[in-house]
Amino acid sequence: MTSKRRPAVAFAAVLITAAATASAASTPAQAVSETSTGTPTRAPATCSAASCHGLDPIETHCVDDAVTIDDVVLDGRIVRLRYSAQCRAAWAQLWYGKPGDRAYVRTVENGQTVAVNSITVMPWNGISVYTPMVNDKDLKAQACTEFDYLPGDTGTKCTIFY
Repeated sequence: MTSKRRPAVAFAAVLITAAATASAASTPAQAVSETSTGTPTRAPATCSAASCHGLDPIETHCVDDAVTIDDVVLDGRIVRLRYSAQCRAAWAQLWYGKPGDRAYVRTVENGQTVAVNSITVMPWNGISVYTPMVNDKDLKAQACTEFDYLPGDTGTKCTIFY
């Protein structure tokens, strides 16, 4: 009885493979619109430099060209300095933060703090949070994280200035 079932199973496998191949051939390989170079198109950023201060890097599309300049680890938490050349803005991103942890980004000019934006991790935030942006045109930016080890004892770690 098994000899009659094997050809049927093999035939069914051929039909499934043919159906999958036909389905894949009839749908576009990539649904993202592309330029003539074959790279996905990006929405233009909606702010630049000072007009980005306090705004969300995702909503403004500044995240589209963002790079991580530096990251540091403090007790399992990772803080990153993110920068968008298109927007001339920077922000801090904190991974694996716990409720009450704080991340901030600051800009300095001639050794003086010009601007600071921060975020405190809340229980509903998940494993990653990020600050609003700061203007980084002609300034140096740095991202930091801090949290309480014990009451009155705060741990702080910062990235390089960029």
